[in-house]
Amino acid sequence: MDSEVKRKLRNIIFIYLFFILTGILILGVQKLKAYIEKVRFDREQKAYNFRSEGLSRYRLSKFVYAKLEFTNHKGEVFIIEDDNDMKSIDTEEEEYIAGKTDKFGSYRFIEGEYTQERINNFNDNMKHIRLWNYAEEEYKKITETERIMEFTEVKNINELWEYLSHEKVEGVSNMVALDTIGYDGTEQSTKIIYDYGNGEEKILVEKDVIGILDLFKDNSLK
Repeated sequence: MDSEVKRKLRNIIFIYLFFILTGILILGVQKLKAYIEKVRFDREQKAYNFRSEGLSRYRLSKFVYAKLEFTNHKGEVFIIEDDNDMKSIDTEEEEYIAGKTDKFGSYRFIEGEYTQERINNFNDNMKHIRLWNYAEEEYKKITETERIMEFTEVKNINELWEYLSHEKVEGVSNMVALDTIGYDGTEQSTKIIYDYGNGEEKILVEKDVIGILDLFKDNSLK
């Protein structure tokens, strides 16, 4: 094989190697870009879930006249008493997404003077409130009407949180399901009563709906 043929063969090999290496580099860059995007998406999702939990806990604290304490990843403590205080949680979310921290802070409920009374009202209402079901022509419990997990009496705000944060389907918690109560799956408002369990009843609404806040009121009063 003469030198000219060798030179041409070497050039062909170099060209092939160039395209192969270029292809590997492009593929590597694409995979790296996809990985970075996935990492960012995962961080955004985790940060979103953390903030959503904080918002839901804040809602519950308002329902039961409690306070929500938030400790960020730096150990700084904030009391979430109004919408403006949610900025401390927003900052935590933003710093996690930006990669400035790899951990979240924590939440804690601080019970108020009337918290237990409100929880007792919730227990009582979940036990006694009934909704008329047009299809079956009988009264149904809230859990049956809203198709959520069977209710067991809760003793404190943490147990109440566990129940209300439970998701009946992905993305829909019991708290969200109870925001509007009374459509019996037909989009038709219905009759809602407080059943004393002794043959007596009290009409809460004749043909309407109630909301989750009504579950924290004392509806047993005649």
